[in-house]
Amino acid sequence: MSDARAEEPIPYRGLSILLHGQGETALTVLATTLARAEVGSFGWADCAGTQHPSDPAARRVLVDTGGAVAGPSVDVRELSPPSGAAAGIATWLVRDPVAAETAARLAAYLRLPAVLQRIVSRVTSQNARAVVVLTNIDALAGPELDHALGAVEVHETLHREGVTLIVTYRGSPSAILSAPFDRVYHVENDPGLPWRESTVQVERGGPGETTGTEWTLGDRVHEPAPLPAPSDPVGGIPPHRLR
Repeated sequence: MSDARAEEPIPYRGLSILLHGQGETALTVLATTLARAEVGSFGWADCAGTQHPSDPAARRVLVDTGGAVAGPSVDVRELSPPSGAAAGIATWLVRDPVAAETAARLAAYLRLPAVLQRIVSRVTSQNARAVVVLTNIDALAGPELDHALGAVEVHETLHREGVTLIVTYRGSPSAILSAPFDRVYHVENDPGLPWRESTVQVERGGPGETTGTEWTLGDRVHEPAPLPAPSDPVGGIPPHRLR
C-alpha cells in the first residue's frame, strides 16, 4: 500500500539549528523558544545520561514547554538507523507500484538515526511543519554522533519532509558535527548568573542576521510558559513525513 501524501510536495522545508556553549538552561530556553516560534509544540529527547546528567532547571523548561511529546534519555545506539528497517520495507516496495521518487524518499527516511525516527513518529505537526529538539548531544560526543548528525544526507532528509531539528551542545562541537547545520549560535552564561543575562552570538545566521552579532537572551526571550496539550489526535499520522 502506498501513501498518497508521499507523492505530494512538502510545502515547508525544515531547518537545522545548532546551539552550543555554556549554560545548559540558557541553551534549553533558546532551543524551546525557537521551536515554539516554528510550530508551537514540539517533540524532544534529552541525550544526557548518568555520566553527563542534565541540569534539573533545564529539564523543567523542556517538560513545561515541550507539549505532550517527550522522550527518555537517548542511548548512543539510537544514533544508528533501526536494525533491518530498510531491508524490511524493501520487501513490499518491490511488490507495490510506488513511484521511484517516493521510494527513494522512504528509503532515505529509514536511514535516519533511530532517535529521530522515534520522535518524528510521535510529534504532532501544524501545516506540514514539525520540530524535534535534542538537548545535551555532547553526552553522545564521538564518532557515532559525528557520523549521525554530521551527515548532510540526514539534514536534507529532515528538511525535505518538513522537519526542523534543533540541538544543544554543552561546549564546543567538532567541525564535522557543525558543518551541515543551517544556523549555529554560541551561547555564554557565566556560572551563577540567570539565563536571561546570557549572551548569544551568531556564528552562522539566518536571513537578516550578521555573523558575529551578539545579543542578550533576556532581551528577546520571555519567561517560558507551559503549553496546552496539542489538539491533533493522538496516534494520527502527521502529514509532514513518510510512514
